Amino acid sequence: MDTDYSVPFNRHAWTESEEMVQLVETIFTSLPAKTQQELVGRSNNKGSMGVKDILRIILADLYSTYKRDPKLCTGFARKHTDWTVKDRYNGQGIPRKIVDVVDALKKARYLRYEPGYSKKAGDSKDQRSRIQPTKNLKDLFKKLVLSPNELDAHHKQETIVLKDHAGVPVKDYEEIPAVIRMRKVVESYNEMMLKHHVDVASLRKPIFEREHTNEKGEVTKEVIPIGPDHMFTYRVFSRGDAKFRKHGRWYGGFWQRLPKKRVDLRRDIYIDGEPTDEIDFSGLHPTLLALEHGKLLEGDKYDLGRQVLERIPYSQQRNIVKELVLIAINAKSKKAAYSAYNKENKHQTLEHPELDQLLAAFIEKYPFLKGELCSDKGIDLMYTDSQITEAVIKRFVEADKPILPIHDSYIVKQSDRNFLKVIMKDACNEVLGHTLPFESEFDEVQQHVIHATHYKHTDYDYYESVLNKHKTKVSKLYWKRYEHWKEEYS
Repeated sequence: MDTDYSVPFNRHAWTESEEMVQLVETIFTSLPAKTQQELVGRSNNKGSMGVKDILRIILADLYSTYKRDPKLCTGFARKHTDWTVKDRYNGQGIPRKIVDVVDALKKARYLRYEPGYSKKAGDSKDQRSRIQPTKNLKDLFKKLVLSPNELDAHHKQETIVLKDHAGVPVKDYEEIPAVIRMRKVVESYNEMMLKHHVDVASLRKPIFEREHTNEKGEVTKEVIPIGPDHMFTYRVFSRGDAKFRKHGRWYGGFWQRLPKKRVDLRRDIYIDGEPTDEIDFSGLHPTLLALEHGKLLEGDKYDLGRQVLERIPYSQQRNIVKELVLIAINAKSKKAAYSAYNKENKHQTLEHPELDQLLAAFIEKYPFLKGELCSDKGIDLMYTDSQITEAVIKRFVEADKPILPIHDSYIVKQSDRNFLKVIMKDACNEVLGHTLPFESEFDEVQQHVIHATHYKHTDYDYYESVLNKHKTKVSKLYWKRYEHWKEEYS
């Protein structure tokens, strides 16, 4: 079992399939009588979840993972605090007994198991235990015939998440009118997206592995499942704000986790068998800050017009300034901003005085932003852009058109790109009373292709390289996945 090649256990998995119900019965009755009795227990609490329902959740999730890739294993939490029944993020009310059920399956040789370990210096988090179906369970899974629409991967899952100052989800919060309203919008979006197929057309299988390097230089894998079963979206609010006006951005869709740098998989996303366009607000947060001062940022916001540091070429300076400014907007102090920048750029760190010069040059260009940087403004700006996203999504849901939010940008079918541009303008006017500039990836590609066309007869290799760069290499297996989905959902 490759413990790095894993996905988290999905506590929201569920199915009403009679075949799965029968499998639950088959497996449970195969356990020793003493084990069955211990699992059932003597509790008369009518409100508690039964053992067979717990087993159904486990099998529903493991089956879904097995169908994605039999080699995948599942990260499983064993702490008592991970299984609090009265917890809005444990919508099915799964009790601590789930750990006992997993142990029973392991003992009965239905599951392979690798223990986890607590976080050590340099680790980003604890390593959860891993489970994976044995051949015995896989053989039973092979006999199951379940269509994708018989598996619910998000049964009773909360769509409005509130986190405290430490980033820990608040297990209970007051249901104020704003929460009820926002939840309806998110739920209507999720319901609408179930009718649409979203996938990365260039991938042979609907899984992508990203590599991450920790402070020790150790490389770990992040497995990103892709496809219609991984589009569930929710909103996250922060700092325990009972008014729900801090943060509020939309999360969850697999497209948000895809790489944009080096390998750009977002441009390979197809919706309902069609290529897509990504349109993003240009310099959104600096622009919002400028609007608060009644100003507009025109031209290239991050081009300082001169070389600031001798050892940083002018050609590289713009990207450094952009990253630094965006970090500074979210930071609470200059020291925090500079440390965060260097943490993200270990290959080319800069001394704090050097970063100070770059930031000072940016403020020199926009003096009205002096008090806005390194003053924790990001959390409020995120709430503003989340309101814009809500307004955009509401219009798309009304029109029954699929859309993929990515904080300050949106991915839609190319055939819906002009509709999106109109809606983005309307949403900005609704929330801000002002329109904001935006950029289309499709437009940029078209301009590049048009430019290359001028050299078609004089430098055909260059022309061909530009076309190949922007052409998605669609996998035949993608078309099979899409056709299969259409058959299942028609």
